Amino acid sequence: MRNIILCIVIVLLQGCAGTRDSYKNLIEKDLATPTIQMVVDETKEVLAVGDGFPGWWGIYPTIISFTPEIASVICKKERNWIPFREPGLVFGGTVCYLTADKVGETWIKRGNIYSDELDNHESHVGRIKVIVTDQ
Repeated sequence: MRNIILCIVIVLLQGCAGTRDSYKNLIEKDLATPTIQMVVDETKEVLAVGDGFPGWWGIYPTIISFTPEIASVICKKERNWIPFREPGLVFGGTVCYLTADKVGETWIKRGNIYSDELDNHESHVGRIKVIVTDQ
């Protein structure tokens, strides 16, 4: 009986809301400006959001690209079979991928999908430079 209760608790814990900021692992550490370097046609995970308990209450994390012609962000509904990794197995969530479309430079920014803070392209707070090369 104890093993059954333990299994149920483990499954329920995988239903907690949370995020995995995958873009932080992509940032070049030796540059003054936070920068991600990519090659044309390369796709990398930048954010995973779990739709679990207690929910997001008007806040739902996302990432946008200021110049989607150079590097675009596409978010898809997914589930993850790896325990305790966002998005969860029970409730699922959203995973955002950054794709390098053509050579150039752009900026990406993490924010709330339900607010207008992402529309403010003037603010440099929280922006990450993306450099796309052809090699």
